[in-house]
Amino acid sequence: MTATITMDEGGQIVLPAALKRALGVVPGTRLRAEVSGGRLQIMKEDEPPEIKEGVLENGVLVLPHFGFTVDVGAALRASVYH
Repeated sequence: MTATITMDEGGQIVLPAALKRALGVVPGTRLRAEVSGGRLQIMKEDEPPEIKEGVLENGVLVLPHFGFTVDVGAALRASVYH
């Protein structure tokens, strides 16, 4: 589904009712906005970001698109011992 949305002078946008229904959002729903490749993506906060690329290097997951790394071994050890 696509829709044209206009930003007002205060920098705010209003989601059309059809988009709100399609996303299942109600007042108070947290949304996350992400800019990538000249596009704006809006999704529910509780939905994990889509990971399109990642490289495992010596037990460390490198996610260049998100700008961080995850020590997979340490995360697994922490989840086992806590």
